[in-house]
Amino acid sequence: MTTGEVRGKLNSKKSPERRRAAIEIGKNKMAELGDELYQKYLEERKDSRTWETQCEMVKALGAINYKEALETIEETVKQNTPHDMITIYAALSYIRLKRQSVQDGNPVVELLNSGNFSVIEGAVMALAYDQMKPDNESVEKIIKLSWDWHNEKGYGDSRKYVAIACWNWDKKLTESFLNHCIETSDQYDSNLRDVCQNSLKGKYSKSYLPKY
Repeated sequence: MTTGEVRGKLNSKKSPERRRAAIEIGKNKMAELGDELYQKYLEERKDSRTWETQCEMVKALGAINYKEALETIEETVKQNTPHDMITIYAALSYIRLKRQSVQDGNPVVELLNSGNFSVIEGAVMALAYDQMKPDNESVEKIIKLSWDWHNEKGYGDSRKYVAIACWNWDKKLTESFLNHCIETSDQYDSNLRDVCQNSLKGKYSKSYLPKY
């Protein structure tokens, strides 16, 4: 899809068309449409009925590293709504916009210390999607904060994303955590066990992550 075609969909009166445009912008890193996407997101967030489109827009703003959106996205993160898809993707984008590099684990630790389920979910998704490799001090903090999470009915186990990220972290720091996750995983959550076993072998579990 060309830039012009994406721009046309972004300006459509139909929310599904605007959603499709946001997906294309994020997937193809179309940073040149950042200003227009951000303005459309500010309009979109006024209508709670279009939450799916808002999710894709806020996710795309992080994917293209549109720093101007950080303050607005941070507002959503600070609301800390417990089970809310927009908040999950706001937290994901917050990490991407706030960090100095993929080695900077400080924003993740910050959100794990203060967030409810949705904020935590988005923060650790950033670890897994972007194969972040924080310094060992941050890794130790993330593992300590993640240690005793368990499944929330209908939402899965957020430790899965930390476990995926562990694949290229220092094994001395991750081995106990990964084995603990295997031992405490829900009997129906084979994904957590599988990604832990992959990370113990130094394999990245990309196929266990939702597509963009």
